[in-house]
Amino acid sequence: MTGMPLVFLETLGCPKNQADSSQIRGMLLERGCAFTDLPQEAEIILLNTCGFIDEAKEESIQAILRLAEWKKKGRCRFLAVMGCLPQKYGGELESAIPEADLFLGVNDWHVLCERIYDMGGHRALKGRLQVGRPDRELYRLSWAAVEEEAPAGYIKIADGCDHHCTFCVIPQIRGGYRSRAPRDIVGEASARTSKGLREAVLVAQDTGAYGKDLIPPSSLAELVRSLCAVDGLRRIRVMYCYPEEVDEELIEAMRDPKVCPYLDMPIQHADDGILRGMGRKLGSARLKEIIGKLRENIPDIVIRTTLMVGFPGETEEAFQRLLDFLEEYRLERVGFFAFSPQPDTPAEKMPKQVGSRNKEKRLEIAREAQSRIFREWNDSRVGRVVEVMIDEETGADGALRYYEGRTSQDAPEIDGLVSLSSGGRLQPGQIVNVRITHSGDYILSGEITDEPCQ
Repeated sequence: MTGMPLVFLETLGCPKNQADSSQIRGMLLERGCAFTDLPQEAEIILLNTCGFIDEAKEESIQAILRLAEWKKKGRCRFLAVMGCLPQKYGGELESAIPEADLFLGVNDWHVLCERIYDMGGHRALKGRLQVGRPDRELYRLSWAAVEEEAPAGYIKIADGCDHHCTFCVIPQIRGGYRSRAPRDIVGEASARTSKGLREAVLVAQDTGAYGKDLIPPSSLAELVRSLCAVDGLRRIRVMYCYPEEVDEELIEAMRDPKVCPYLDMPIQHADDGILRGMGRKLGSARLKEIIGKLRENIPDIVIRTTLMVGFPGETEEAFQRLLDFLEEYRLERVGFFAFSPQPDTPAEKMPKQVGSRNKEKRLEIAREAQSRIFREWNDSRVGRVVEVMIDEETGADGALRYYEGRTSQDAPEIDGLVSLSSGGRLQPGQIVNVRITHSGDYILSGEITDEPCQ
């Protein structure tokens, strides 16, 4: 391969994977690669995979086979598959999918530079599979701030997980919890803000556990306060904070005007028996107490969570308690998934497994219940004046320009959007006051106003 290789990078899975892919992209840009959005143009195709649940594994495998077609009908000479799927199932993939040239674990993508630029360097590799320990640290600031930024971006503050949820393979894939140094995180936020970042979305397997492993120890609250001091950063959003880590110090830190009134807090269920079976640390009473404290102390906070149906031993009564919880606490953002037994997890061998038909039925019922709750909440926003951060211009009609943006209660790529128009040009990252005039399923419409927010 000569000259500057053209690379296509596709990322599957969660925002933590998106953050890893940003580092991979920065690493290769630093080494002289160029990127394309079209796989048919690329000489090198990279796929960063997810392997959390069965649906994610199947999506990853189908993506490998789909991208491998460009080795036959495109310019691709090299296909590398990285991330969670090879970390857990690398040996199986190497045998089953000969179309891929290289399989790399979650923190082995540094090998890409060796393979792409040092054609003799690959002799040190063990065949097509390179999966090392998941606790290798690969972060570099120079890889984080190499391009102009979108208004919102993910900052991964830690990797790995020390929780032992009985259904989850993440600790096997990602290793133990490892916090990044606060100065590195603040340095990344500052550098990326100079490139256009205006909203820092903090991600980790559990952001709330941040800093406990550092010497001296730190905390998520301390980190949030440090990030609030970064000039030019307008919003800080906290994702994936386990409820047991929500304490008074964090709640107080989140009251800063720069911090979005929004918290992604994985709960998984609301029945005490199911929570014990999952290996979760808190029962339903404590969960409800934490939700109450958040709403009491942070006006207009939006709580996002994930809930699982069909966990082993989930009776109709336990499922009804989950529905009752939804109705009583009316969380604004909820994602649902059905339990799927993962290899080498305790839940895989638990008795009283719920049948697939029952799981799908419960999934449908829960989603329908939450859809109604969400619609009612979304409709309640009509008539309010809210701050909207502009993400992009979507079109123009004469002098009128159309834009999409998000309120502080909407996370990028996950939640809803606000559609608006303007007679003047608005810039990505700019914040304007908008009166909401219409509520759709996931898109609010509004008009720019000089009125203060309500």
